[in-house]
Amino acid sequence: MTTPTAGEQEVWDRLWAAERLPRGRAQIAALEAGLREADALGSPELRFGARIFLTSAYQQGGEPAKAFVPFAWCLAVHDRGEADPRWTHDLHWYFKFMAGSMATFPEVPLERTRAVLDDMERRYRTAGYSMNPVHQYRAVLARHVGDRETAAEQYRLWSAAPRGPMSDCVGCEPSDKVAHLAWLGRYADAAEVAEPVLGGQFSCVEQPQHILTELLLPYVHIGRYDDAVQAHRRAYRAMRHDPAQLQSIATHVAFCALTGNHARGLDLVERHLGWLDAPPTPYAEQEFAAAAALNLRLVAEGGHGDAPVRRAGGTTTVAELRAELADRALAIAARFDARNGTAEQSDRVRAVLAAEPLVEHLPLSGTAAPAPAPAPAVVYPDSPEELADLGEQEARLGRSPDAVWARFDEVCPEPAGTLRARRVTAAADAEVPGDLAAASRGFARAAALFEEAGDAVGAEAARGKEILFAALAGDRPDAAAELEASAARLEAIGEPADHARALLRLAVLHFARQDLDATAAVLDRAGDPVRATPELTGAWLERRALVVANQGDLPGAIELVTAAAARYAEIGAVERTANARLLGVRFRAGLGDREAAFAEATAIDPGTDVSTRAQLQQVRGHLANDLGRPEDAATAFRAAVADFAALGADVDAAVTRVEFAAAALDAGRPEEAAEAIEDAEAVLERAEVGHELARGRYLLARACQELDREVQAAELFAASAGHFAALGNEAAAGQATESRAEVLDRLDRDAEAAADFAAAAARFHTAGLPPEELRNRRRAALSWLWAGEPARAEEALAEADAVTGEGPHFEWERAFAAYDAARLLANLDRPAEALPRATAAAEALRAMDAEGPAVAADVLSGRLWRDLGKVSEAREVLTAALARLPEEAAAQREDIETLLAELDA
Repeated sequence: MTTPTAGEQEVWDRLWAAERLPRGRAQIAALEAGLREADALGSPELRFGARIFLTSAYQQGGEPAKAFVPFAWCLAVHDRGEADPRWTHDLHWYFKFMAGSMATFPEVPLERTRAVLDDMERRYRTAGYSMNPVHQYRAVLARHVGDRETAAEQYRLWSAAPRGPMSDCVGCEPSDKVAHLAWLGRYADAAEVAEPVLGGQFSCVEQPQHILTELLLPYVHIGRYDDAVQAHRRAYRAMRHDPAQLQSIATHVAFCALTGNHARGLDLVERHLGWLDAPPTPYAEQEFAAAAALNLRLVAEGGHGDAPVRRAGGTTTVAELRAELADRALAIAARFDARNGTAEQSDRVRAVLAAEPLVEHLPLSGTAAPAPAPAPAVVYPDSPEELADLGEQEARLGRSPDAVWARFDEVCPEPAGTLRARRVTAAADAEVPGDLAAASRGFARAAALFEEAGDAVGAEAARGKEILFAALAGDRPDAAAELEASAARLEAIGEPADHARALLRLAVLHFARQDLDATAAVLDRAGDPVRATPELTGAWLERRALVVANQGDLPGAIELVTAAAARYAEIGAVERTANARLLGVRFRAGLGDREAAFAEATAIDPGTDVSTRAQLQQVRGHLANDLGRPEDAATAFRAAVADFAALGADVDAAVTRVEFAAAALDAGRPEEAAEAIEDAEAVLERAEVGHELARGRYLLARACQELDREVQAAELFAASAGHFAALGNEAAAGQATESRAEVLDRLDRDAEAAADFAAAAARFHTAGLPPEELRNRRRAALSWLWAGEPARAEEALAEADAVTGEGPHFEWERAFAAYDAARLLANLDRPAEALPRATAAAEALRAMDAEGPAVAADVLSGRLWRDLGKVSEAREVLTAALARLPEEAAAQREDIETLLAELDA
């Protein structure tokens, strides 16, 4: 091996830097550029090494077809005796890449794959390697063509052969054994062969996600459902961003389909559908198309064949996409079978397309804890009149009347007269939470029906609701006058309770329009009429509390809602009592007394109304977060998710999952946090809840960091930064970009880290946050230094020096900027320029009582004095620093004593 020239060494450095990049298109592009440079220089060692790097990058980066050419080139050079011996082991290892990949391309003749395996056996025997991997890859090929006899024999030989230097890693080899046994339907044996390695440590980037993916369906078949769920969660998270894993993603889609999780399966199909535009292999394309078509078939059979599916360039429907992907999978299988001379692949694909779920539904969500058991069955009255009375009473008490009205519809499917009007009124009430305009139209129909039935009071009350909700929906500019007239009519023709409700409707309108004086005046007029019932008195007190709170009197508001809760409690209105007390909790939190607020929230009985319970749990969660109690917060948010899910409020459940994830992270439970975000993502994306989606991906990135998935974390931080920027939230985008830079820094990808720190600084500058801008500019300077770019480091340092600001936070960052500038200049052998910065940093940090960092700056100053030949000055600074050190700073003490000893030597 010859010593490289300076130019050749630069190319080697770039090749090694590219080799350390995450696998994928960016790494491939960097290595291809390196190959062009190597070929231009003509160095045999460099040309060989570049192609060795590229063979692996193509194989593991989702473009295995491109690996054939550089591998063949290297093999030919090796056989001529001209190869760089450093790469002989890699060349032998890559035979497995070739043998495994060639079968996945139907245009590659089967005999060529067999010839490669024969050549692999010959070379391995010559080199003294075990035949273990040769039999392994022959078994894989036999499975592919459906040759059960050969597969069984090769599996026997494989299992009997000892492991050797060319054997797959301790996770990958058992993965193929699991696949073989599952292919034979020996699911318990498949799980057993994996057991010894699952608890160990893996050095391979493919593991443990690959073996966990192979275990998904065996686990379901043998009833190990919890293991299957955890395997899906853990493995899918590790591969979801890697297009090279399309074949494994297909297994996860099939798992969702076969466990009754068709909605999640549809999310996965939508998320990865675009990968079919450039699949890593035709076999992976076949597998994903078949699994996706299976899931889509089951969705369509559930009555959702017309549901939209998003894809590049627009949308299609579930039914249309199912047909398209099924045809695509069968067409590829036919190509394989034509090449193989068997029907194995077509038979497999047809079996997948026709498969039925193995279990009705296997819950996958860690946050979808079961909601409390439903209340015991209620015996309802048989007469429509009594049912209508009961439904209206339930609504007045704050409970859901849905079950009562459902029973009414069974007993009286075609009501007439006043009963019909009351039923239409109840239906309009049900529209209020989601569609005010639709509710208004419903109340208008009810008013007409009451009129026809001769019920003037009912007609006027319904008309008042029509006016109110039309106004709240943005219509009816004269609504206040109309409601005044309605209240006057009800005072004349109705009971005091009718008049009271009319005045409360008018108060609601004034409050919604933020006219507190008008609201208070109407509530004063309602003071006598509301005494008709405790329920009306309670509602009146709540309205007054809201006015008083908005006027700044929170203690007064708390007194009023406490009185309201007491009125509701008199009539057993548990849910209304809970809502009034919950309002008091919010007021207490507004006063800053979060301990009292949390204690009150914990003591509230929400009754049987799921919506009330969900809101209460949300408030408990937020208060626990504010109090620094992440475990309590996580428990409350988990319960809220279950309640929202029970209500079918998917978006609320998804948003609350994001809150749960934040609490779970703070509680040191990153796995659960990641699961929660994965459950929420698709819902938030479809609902276009941009901020929560961006925040969720930021939290998922943090979870991946804590799970030692740094590369994934970097990708997710970048994605969340893009989301925040698109929303115009430059501060949050800056935070996400800085977090990505920190990950890249830990991965020693210093140039990328420097670029991201600079980008974060620019975002913080736009957001008007000088301390954060300064922090990132100084960090960019250091990263450029570590990247070997001193000129760019100095440019970044000048940009840091130019940042201006004020306040303690900025002064803190300025002190650290001075310290980092001194470090940078010291590394550039410019101690005279570095010393004033180090001295200034020590003084500033000491002024802020940051003694530990100040001592570090002192030590740097001492080193700089020494480098300048000023030994007495160095000794003075270091001796003073030693005296300031606390007893527990043993490491720093040892460093300073060593420096002092060197000065005295």
